[in-house]
Amino acid sequence: MAIMTSGATTIQMPAARGRPDWRFLALAGVQLLTGGLLAWTGGTVMTAAAAVLTVCGLALVATMRGTRGSGSSDRLIEALRTAADETGDLSVELPASASGREREAAILFNRFMERLRSALEDLRRHSIKVTLTSAQGRKAAEEAQRDAGQQEEYSELIYNASEETARAIEELSSRSNTLAEVNSRNLEAAQASVADLARAAEQIGEVSESMREFHGTVQQLESTSDNIQAILGTVQGFAAQTNMLALNAAIEAARAGEQGRGFAVVADEVRTLAVKVRGSADEIGGLLETMTDVVSRTIGGAEQMIGRSEQARETVDQTSGQFRRMVDDFETTHADLLQVSSAVEELSVTNRDIHGRSGEIRDLGLRIKRDMERSNDNTAELLESTDEALHKLCQFRIGRGHLESALETIESRRDQIQQEIQRLVDQGVDMFDRNHQPIADTEPQKYDTPWAKPFQQACQHLIDEWAASNDGALYCLPLDNKGYVAVHRSELSQPPTGDPQVDLARSRHMRFFQSREIPHMGRFRLQSYLRDTGEVMFNLSVPIEVGGRYWGGLFMGLTEATLGIE
Repeated sequence: MAIMTSGATTIQMPAARGRPDWRFLALAGVQLLTGGLLAWTGGTVMTAAAAVLTVCGLALVATMRGTRGSGSSDRLIEALRTAADETGDLSVELPASASGREREAAILFNRFMERLRSALEDLRRHSIKVTLTSAQGRKAAEEAQRDAGQQEEYSELIYNASEETARAIEELSSRSNTLAEVNSRNLEAAQASVADLARAAEQIGEVSESMREFHGTVQQLESTSDNIQAILGTVQGFAAQTNMLALNAAIEAARAGEQGRGFAVVADEVRTLAVKVRGSADEIGGLLETMTDVVSRTIGGAEQMIGRSEQARETVDQTSGQFRRMVDDFETTHADLLQVSSAVEELSVTNRDIHGRSGEIRDLGLRIKRDMERSNDNTAELLESTDEALHKLCQFRIGRGHLESALETIESRRDQIQQEIQRLVDQGVDMFDRNHQPIADTEPQKYDTPWAKPFQQACQHLIDEWAASNDGALYCLPLDNKGYVAVHRSELSQPPTGDPQVDLARSRHMRFFQSREIPHMGRFRLQSYLRDTGEVMFNLSVPIEVGGRYWGGLFMGLTEATLGIE
């Protein structure tokens, strides 16, 4: 009889009935165990391969059983059945008490099983590491997605602010240019005014000089008038003396009689002329006095005009100086405005570039956000896949390791919780009531149920004992199938304080720790878990069943160190 294995290798089984070759025992074991592993951990293709290997292995075993119904064959079949059933117990070994080839086959089978257990243990440890890394990647992806969302929001704000800034800078540039133009016109007008004031000051100086010359002329006229007045006084004196002499001559002529008649006529004419000269001199004196008075007033007016011209010149000089300083300030301001306009123009160009860059940043932020959403979805799928692979891989029992120790612990504790729930049910407590009522003024939100307080009274001591056992578990808590935690460790079951941060850490009971319904986890389930405190850990859970009904599960939080991962 020929049995075909992988490739072209063919192993011949002896046709004669008798002792089966130990190689067939080993081959059957390998095929059955490998088939079991593939069935648990693989997909559709591996499941088909597992079926082929298992059928071949069973065929070999059946052949050997038909050839010889020895106890060693029965023990081998029983060991393979134990490894291939639902529990996947690979810790079984064949006794090496037989002799000959059967003993050798048992030793080789046990050696192969040990290698298989070691390989499975290493694979399990590696899978836990991969799952932990996936969970951490999932957490990082969630944070990155949140940060990407904030970045996209900030980039949108920056883009809008840049757009508003661009408009403001354009307006500022326009206004600064207008202001520079106005200031330039004002500067030109001020410079023209300074020139006009300078010319006015010069003209006022010329007027002042002319007034000084006029004042000198009038003073000369006054002096001449005084001289004329003196001469006129002399003339008046001569006229008076002439009149007196003529009068005396007339008297003498009258005394002389006829001889002095001619002389009297001459004397009378001289006296008449003297009177006329005196009258004319008096008139000239009156006119001269009037002219002198006018000249005096003219001199006073000229002096006042000279003083006022000096004041006007000083005022114009001061005004011209002020205008000069104002022009200097205008020139400085104009230069500053030109620099401001140039700077604003450069700023406008730079801001246009920044605005364009901010648009690119916004678009990049949107792409990053979409990419992070896809990455988050991918990491979620990866985490789900690694969790599922870890779950299937951990279904095999190898009889050692941190995981199986934790599994034994949680199953024992699950039995205790089931007993307490059954006792409460027997007392009439409806442990399957899922009408969770929100408790007012609590954050994080707390909920109450009719069975919460009886359950706390019955199980609080168990929770505290487990917490004090120092077994490396972060928690070991019963949750109903809705994810509700009615009881927690005493130190973490404090009354609410109203401070969300304090209550998040110190008042953790009577809350939902799962946002969705918890499905039945089979015999047990191991998966990664991200706590609301930010810790990445592993959640080992076993189902709680009361009276044949699925109530929820007992959940144990394990770190990678608790699972033997360094």
